[in-house]
Amino acid sequence: MKVFFCIGESLEEREANKQNEVVKAELEGSVFNLTEEEFKNIIIAYEPIWAIGTGKTATSEQAEEIHAYIRSIIEEKYGKEIADSTSILYGGSCKASNAPELFAKPNIDGGLIGGASLKAADFKGIIDAWK
Repeated sequence: MKVFFCIGESLEEREANKQNEVVKAELEGSVFNLTEEEFKNIIIAYEPIWAIGTGKTATSEQAEEIHAYIRSIIEEKYGKEIADSTSILYGGSCKASNAPELFAKPNIDGGLIGGASLKAADFKGIIDAWK
C-alpha cells in the first residue's frame, strides 16, 4: 500500500521563514521512524496550510525550493537512491493556470489535486500540463 503523507507550514510559519524547520520536524516526528523498505511506500505531498482552499499558491520558485529541501533531508536520512525515487507532489492550490510552471521544476514530481479536480475542464488543464 502507498501512503500519501502531507506536510506543510502555516502562513505565520512561512512569514517567519520557518517552513524548512516545520517540514523537517513533521518528517522526523513521523515517517522518518520507518525503515528504508517501509519508507519506499511513502509519497510526500507538500501542501502549505496557507494555500489549502484559499486560492493562494506558492510561487513555482518557493515550491521548488521547499521540494528540493525535502528531497535533501530524505537523502540525509535514507540516501540518494531513495531520495531520488521518492515522489514529492505539490498540493497547495494547483490549478491549470499554474500547473505548467510548477510541473517544470525538477523536484516537483506532480500534484495532489483538490478542488480543481471537481471541474472537468480545470482538471484536464492540469493533466495537459503534466504531459
